[in-house]
Amino acid sequence: MNRKIKIIFFIAGLLIFAFLINEFGLENIIANVEKTGWWIVPIIGVWFFVYLLNTFAWQIILKPHKDKVSFIDIFSILLSGFAINYITPVVNLGGEPYKVFALKDKLGTQKAVSSVILYSMLHFLSSFIFWIAAIILVLFSLTLSKEIQIIFGAGFIIALLGVWFFYSRHKNGIFESIIKIIPKLPFTTKLVEKIKLKEDTLKVIDHQIVDFYKNSKRDFYTSLFTEVTSRFIASIEFIFILRAIGIEISFQEAIYINAFSSLFMNLFFFIPMNLGVREGSLYFIMGLLKFTSAIGIYIGLINRIREFFWILVGLLLIQLRKTKPAKNEIIGYADIK
Repeated sequence: MNRKIKIIFFIAGLLIFAFLINEFGLENIIANVEKTGWWIVPIIGVWFFVYLLNTFAWQIILKPHKDKVSFIDIFSILLSGFAINYITPVVNLGGEPYKVFALKDKLGTQKAVSSVILYSMLHFLSSFIFWIAAIILVLFSLTLSKEIQIIFGAGFIIALLGVWFFYSRHKNGIFESIIKIIPKLPFTTKLVEKIKLKEDTLKVIDHQIVDFYKNSKRDFYTSLFTEVTSRFIASIEFIFILRAIGIEISFQEAIYINAFSSLFMNLFFFIPMNLGVREGSLYFIMGLLKFTSAIGIYIGLINRIREFFWILVGLLLIQLRKTKPAKNEIIGYADIK
C-alpha cells in the first residue's frame, strides 16, 4: 500500500478515535475498568479468538493466493479493516476500501476487490444465520408477550430474506444485475456512462464470486461455518462481563444478548460506533431475560472499552504493516481463478 494512503487512513482513524474517547470520557473508561477488575483481560481476549476465526474464514477464500498473502497479513488487514469500520460514520464500511488497498499490492486490484466482497458477503450471511438460530432459541425457550413474539417473528422473516439475498448473490453475482437495473432508473445517465467504462472489470469480479460458490463449495461452507462459529464464540464476552459484577448467566442467555444487540446495531448501521443503540438494545434484552435492565448500560460500557482496545490495535497495525509493491498491477481475465 502507498505510504501516503496508509498515513491518511491512520491519521483519520486516530482523530475519530480520539474524538470518541473524549465523548465517552477517559474518567468513565478508567472507572469501569476498575469496576470490572481482571475480568477485562478475558473480555478483551475473547475477541482475539473471534478475529482469528474471521482470519481463517478469509484465508480459505484467499487459498489460491496463499503464497502471496500470509495468515499474519490477513489477520493484520482484517483487524485494521474492522477498526476503521467501527469508527466510520454513515455506513460503517470504511474498512472495506482499506482492505482492498492493502491487498491490491500483492494480488492486483480485481482479485483484491473480489476477495474483500466475497468475505464481506460471507460475513453478512453468517450474521443472518446467527440471528435466525438465536430467534428460534428465544421463541422456544422464553415466555414472551404477543407483542414481543410479533417483533421476533418479524426479525425472523427479515433474517430469512437476508439469507436468501446473500445466497442468491453468491449464485448469480452482484454487479451484473446492478448493471441491468441502473439504466432503468431516472437521473442515472452519468452513472451509467461510468459503469460502462468498468463493465468488463465488474463482470470479472462477478465471475470470481460465482465461481467460488459453484466450484469451491466445500471451501464456501467451511468459511461460512467458521464465520458463524465466531459469532457464538463472541457471545462468551457477555458471560465474562456479567461475572465481573457477580452475575451468572448461561451460554444460551449470552447468545440472546449478543444476537439481539448485534441485530439492532446493524439496523442502525449509519450511527458511528452505534452510540446509544447498543445501550438501548442491551437495556431491553436484559429486562426480557428478567435481569435489572440497567445492567444493560454497564454491559454496553464494557463493550465500548473492549472495542476501543481493538480499534487502537487495528490503527497501529496500519502503520506497522509492511507491504511490497505488486510486480504487475494489470491483470487479465485469463489470470483470474
